[in-house]
Amino acid sequence: MQGRVIYQEHIDVLIAGGGVGGAAAAAALSQLGLRILIIEPGPAQGRRLAGELIHPPGIDGLCRLGLLSDRSMPGSPVKGFAIFPADKDDPASSVTLRYGEKPGTRHLGRAIEHRILKDHLLETVQRFPGVTAWIGARVTRIEENPDGSFTAMVRSNDGEEIRIRPRLFLGADGPMSRVRKLIGISHETRRYSGMMGIEVEDTHLPNNGYGNIFLNSAGVAYAYAIGGGRARVMFEVLKGADSKESIKTHLGLFPPLFRLDIERVLATSKPLAAANFCIVPNASVRGNAALVGDARGCCHPLTASGITAAVKDALILRDALSESNLDIATALRRYSRRCGRLELTRRTLAEELREAFLAQTPEALLLRECIFSYWRTSDKACVRSMALLSTVDTSIFSLATQYGTVALQAFRLLPRWFFEKTVVDWHRGVLRLVHKSLAFQYAAIRQWLY
Repeated sequence: MQGRVIYQEHIDVLIAGGGVGGAAAAAALSQLGLRILIIEPGPAQGRRLAGELIHPPGIDGLCRLGLLSDRSMPGSPVKGFAIFPADKDDPASSVTLRYGEKPGTRHLGRAIEHRILKDHLLETVQRFPGVTAWIGARVTRIEENPDGSFTAMVRSNDGEEIRIRPRLFLGADGPMSRVRKLIGISHETRRYSGMMGIEVEDTHLPNNGYGNIFLNSAGVAYAYAIGGGRARVMFEVLKGADSKESIKTHLGLFPPLFRLDIERVLATSKPLAAANFCIVPNASVRGNAALVGDARGCCHPLTASGITAAVKDALILRDALSESNLDIATALRRYSRRCGRLELTRRTLAEELREAFLAQTPEALLLRECIFSYWRTSDKACVRSMALLSTVDTSIFSLATQYGTVALQAFRLLPRWFFEKTVVDWHRGVLRLVHKSLAFQYAAIRQWLY
């Protein structure tokens, strides 16, 4: 069946996916006077865990786009991260990383329940000039045209098949993007672990107002307020590990009263589940199509930067189109280059932190101690790290510089390693740190040349 045809003169931008990335892209491109159609299948079957923490650049971007307002901001404010290492016998060992002030940018983030955030953004963006959303519709097939552009076959919520040939086609349908596959962009996938999550009262939440991160050999656990007197708690379950035993290990590091709150919930309800992936597509654009948000790539959630990166994608795409006078090919080349730089820094940081915090090798142990030693040197060190974690700073040069500074902490730790551990392991760790530091410098130079 051929179906009804909607040609490009009627739709400038077709966005597959009405989540955070899709809504942000629609709002941003609406500012250029474009006619935009969002295709949103609707909520997935069952409840699931998804991103909820938004760093200050993401909140600032959503507010500038008109999708959030200070007068009616959902969720709970976030001042930064409180990080607890595995040594629970040393209360002073935890470190607080606060967002730094930057002129023209908010210095607080926000944690918003994902369902509430998505529904709010999708409802709000439909009031923007030129934006229409088909809820319950889905992209079923994509055809490549002779000129390299793409035509989408869309099934509406009443079953009608409609062919749409837009000027610009955006895939904003998440990490397992079907659009990415249909337009012929391959990717590498690495599954790290699973995630189990529950909701509890925030009465005994440690460091209320911060995202609490608990590190141990079982993985990473998170706890943060999401508004309305509620807190989200998530436990990482590594591949091959038993989920009940993993949660038990995680809870051993939690404050007693908060642990009791969690145990009461676990005794009466089943946790939500999700998977942690690193997905690296071999491209972010093809023809007149581009990937946005998690469809463009995702990494371990340790830095909690997924939503913020999606908002930045939308702003980068808007600016690229504006600078190129709506020349799609030119704009997408700029978009690909700029987003590639952001994603390289974000993914590299997440990978290095995950290895440092979870691996049990002498090299990883030394790096972990160096990181905490660096954070304890000064408030400025914490602010510099938080700038990278929150994507305020997206430069691979900054990451390379900070990594080198962190590595120097190894010499401050040498006396203790000499007496408590082995100098051989210290030497091995230092050589590993030097090798990684040189690799970062090489990546920075390549990015600059590109």
